[in-house]
Amino acid sequence: MSERNERSKRSARSEHPVVAGENPTASVVVVTKDRPELLDRLLASLVKQTRTPDEVLVVDNDSSVSYEETIARYRDSLPLRVVVEKTPGIPHARNRGWREANGEIVIFTDDDCVAEPDWVASMLAPFALNPHIGAVGGEILSDERAGTWIESFCAAETLMRMGRPDEDEA
Repeated sequence: MSERNERSKRSARSEHPVVAGENPTASVVVVTKDRPELLDRLLASLVKQTRTPDEVLVVDNDSSVSYEETIARYRDSLPLRVVVEKTPGIPHARNRGWREANGEIVIFTDDDCVAEPDWVASMLAPFALNPHIGAVGGEILSDERAGTWIESFCAAETLMRMGRPDEDEA
């Protein structure tokens, strides 16, 4: 796609906001690098959405492993497209996803996430209610293993601080 066409597509996306009550097209962009097993979990969760995305764009950030088998499993159940971004780094890969996405609304997620069944619908709902909304975000919940680690860290930090004066008092 030429730079002019890319600018034109981005411009059209921002100059023509979604009108309240409409059902906008949605592209889910996921960046991945060398983690096909995590991408598999995410794609499995996208299959279960109450509102199927119009496009799922997997941006491969120049992985050294193949995603062919993972992608093949979901080709019949998701509108999948894969692009490769050779420049390393999440910002480059997300920007590539933004440029390549065809949806009126672009929803970003990571390969290590698992989407709740109403995630896409929840991300789109505010745009249908208010045409002036430009971006939305959502709560990110960690899995149990991460939650346990965080809880342990916070408990240990609290114990280490016990008996010390507050920094304001020192």
